[in-house]
Amino acid sequence: MDVILNTGSTVYQGAVIKGGNKFSEDYEREAAYCNISPEDFEALGRPWYVRVTNEYGDSVVVRARKTKTQQKGEIFIPRGIWANVVVTPETESTGSPRYKNLPVKIEKCDGPVLGPQELMKEYYLKGREGTRKYLDRNTAQAGH
Repeated sequence: MDVILNTGSTVYQGAVIKGGNKFSEDYEREAAYCNISPEDFEALGRPWYVRVTNEYGDSVVVRARKTKTQQKGEIFIPRGIWANVVVTPETESTGSPRYKNLPVKIEKCDGPVLGPQELMKEYYLKGREGTRKYLDRNTAQAGH
């Protein structure tokens, strides 16, 4: 299903981070989920977990949360390491990645949601593959 991803901080997530607990179960509970509208949740088959994939093929698995506050066709993932996997390096000359209005695909999956350490090992330590894909696509930036 094609949807728009928006990210942002939440009050609960901020409270956990301020305590210095980014590698805790509390942080995973407060940042490794995806808010989905009731209509999209039903269309996806009432998932426990979803895989979110960006246009470069980078994907992350997070818990699915049905919420009436989410608009149909849009999802929300709290800003953090899970969202950062699918946030693209495009800045549109702002110097900040696209944390809002990012086209992604979402699909039901079996999980699991990787914890902070596992996710960092799996994605961030695999040789910056996502950056290479981006630079290959935008060759004008490849030499910089």
